[in-house]
Amino acid sequence: MLFLRHLTVALLSAPAVGLAAPQGAPAQSAPSLSLEETVAIASAHAGDAESSRGAVEAAMQMAVAAGQLPDPVLKLGINNVPVNGSDQFSLSRDSMTMRSVSVVQEFTRADKRRARAARFEAEAAAAEAQRAVGLAGVQRNAVSAWLDRWYAEQAGVLLGHHSHPLELALQAASAAYRSGRGSRADVLAMELEIQKLHDRQDENRAALATATLNLERWVGAAARRPLSSRPPLEVPQGALQLAQGQFDVVPELSAAQRDVALAESEIQVAREAAKPDVTVELMYSQRGSAYSNMGSLNVSFPVPWDRGNRQDRDISARLAQANEARARLEVIRRNTQAMVGARLAELQRNHERLRRYDEKTLPLARAQTDAALTAYRANTGALLAVAEANHRAIDTAMDRLLLEAKTAKLWAELNYLVPLPTAQSEPAMKEAK
Repeated sequence: MLFLRHLTVALLSAPAVGLAAPQGAPAQSAPSLSLEETVAIASAHAGDAESSRGAVEAAMQMAVAAGQLPDPVLKLGINNVPVNGSDQFSLSRDSMTMRSVSVVQEFTRADKRRARAARFEAEAAAAEAQRAVGLAGVQRNAVSAWLDRWYAEQAGVLLGHHSHPLELALQAASAAYRSGRGSRADVLAMELEIQKLHDRQDENRAALATATLNLERWVGAAARRPLSSRPPLEVPQGALQLAQGQFDVVPELSAAQRDVALAESEIQVAREAAKPDVTVELMYSQRGSAYSNMGSLNVSFPVPWDRGNRQDRDISARLAQANEARARLEVIRRNTQAMVGARLAELQRNHERLRRYDEKTLPLARAQTDAALTAYRANTGALLAVAEANHRAIDTAMDRLLLEAKTAKLWAELNYLVPLPTAQSEPAMKEAK
């Protein structure tokens, strides 16, 4: 009777403990790793990789250079040297022979220089927007890895609660078989259930190891620390605002808008490039001592004689690129709106399903286990039926845990669609200036 009492306690407590899905592993000496700390560490580690500031700084430096006049050109020459006759190769006897030095300066129009500088500033803004896209991806991936490990640990706890009652059930089945009150089939059934459980535990351990390695990719050695409690999976307020059409804060959409601005700046550069610049050359020429020295001033500028096939074509190409960028922006806007709406609706449906699990499904599974155990104690039911009922209860709890894990992933996608502010999210353009 003492053995039966132990079996009764184990079978009754396993579903209840398993269904509760304990919130963490046993306490350890190392400080726990919270989701917020994971985001901060991952963002810091991404500073030299996914969210590098190099492209932004490079574009800002080019913007400063593009706003300046071209460097002057120094020219040295010897002109009109006789190559035959009595004055052959003389530099002073012929009146036309001159030793010249000149300075050539291209005076690029101010509007053209401003357009070029604005183009690189737009490129810097586009690179800054891409940094935000990369940072948001880093934070979402780190959160996803944290959640994968957290739920793998919870699944391990849940499967561990199932092990002890199965061992007791096997012992009960073996004792009943030896006393002639049970069958060999009951013993084999319990052994099969234990082997299935071991296989599920091995699979869960592999998933936990993979999740830990994936988390280590984002936070380094901190991935080996115990995890803190999971935050509540409430519908993010930011997602509700996005569902109302406030998409400009989404990094992917902001990056597309910056690409449009860059394409439009390219149009202005092409239009300004079609207008010719003036080049001025100032020359001083020295002749022989018997002759006067000379000064010259030359002004040159290109003649756009074929605008229809050159300058106008360049402008048309930039206009087409801008139209393509606007089309991509509209596609990203529509896709973002559809994605946010679908994810938000699914998140809300999953909350309803979890509530139904807690209020109806799990209590029914527990009641079924209690009924099977009551029948077994009254000698009107089989031990195998008790084990099967307990197995179904644990499977139901596992199904709920998997649904909660899926819900947590949806929550993370919406909550971290816009990156949280960190030191790495500060604009690099301001630092470059």
